[in-house]
Amino acid sequence: MKLIDLRAVGAAYRFVLENPAPVLAASALYGVVFAVQSLMTAYAGAYAPGAAPAAIAFMAVAFGAFVIGWASLGRLALGIPKKGFFGLTLGGDEGRLIWALFLVVLLLVIILMTAGVAMAFMIAGLAFTEMDPGAPQPDGYVNLFELMGPVALAVSFALIAVFAVFSLWLITRLALTAPATLEAGAIRVLSIWPASRGRSVEIALTGLASLAPGILALILLNAICVALLGAGPAIAQSASGEAGALIVNPALFLLASAIYGVAKIALLAAPLIAALCALYSVYKVKGDVSSD
Repeated sequence: MKLIDLRAVGAAYRFVLENPAPVLAASALYGVVFAVQSLMTAYAGAYAPGAAPAAIAFMAVAFGAFVIGWASLGRLALGIPKKGFFGLTLGGDEGRLIWALFLVVLLLVIILMTAGVAMAFMIAGLAFTEMDPGAPQPDGYVNLFELMGPVALAVSFALIAVFAVFSLWLITRLALTAPATLEAGAIRVLSIWPASRGRSVEIALTGLASLAPGILALILLNAICVALLGAGPAIAQSASGEAGALIVNPALFLLASAIYGVAKIALLAAPLIAALCALYSVYKVKGDVSSD
């Protein structure tokens, strides 16, 4: 079992450097919409009239902009001929990708929520077994972990660790959905499941390696915004004030959010889709990708 595919990681970094125009086009499209979404979210946090519905609407638009950029960069990484303005289009690929991502999210929500509820009940049961029946009933918020002894606490942390590992495993098993859907011109979700069998660690570590520089850059960018403006675009509500106002200049926060949105696509989404496409291409050559 391979732990990490260094060639895919290298391909992820080279993809951004060798395709500046398409990456910048996809990043700019998302960055503009994300900036407005962040500003509306900040105003919603300050209870400005009409801001909450606007934030939700722009969140949906931002997702659409993300899918358009994701499809554009995915086609480029797979070697599919470019079409549209710097590869940006709104057609069949984007529609199929939206449905594929919706199905992935639906599967994750159903399975992980079920597993999460089961884990929560087990942790609560461990806490209740440690409680003194004769003790007075506590008022308000109760921290279940404070009621546990060392053994119950260790078991609870083990359950949480198992849930985290299972969640990561499930995500990696579905991680090839986007490149498979784009390459096949059809929605591919469970049909690409065999391609990731026994490769969860490789997919996870390769993906994290492609994301690591971008994550560090975004953390630094947000910290600079917090230091200069008093709020950062990573958490839009940090700019919320009182009575419908913001604690920072709205124009400056809009600009900071736009830069942050551009960086999210250029430094996170673009390398990740390139790494996943590289892995998908390797698995396809090995004959591990099934057809619908």
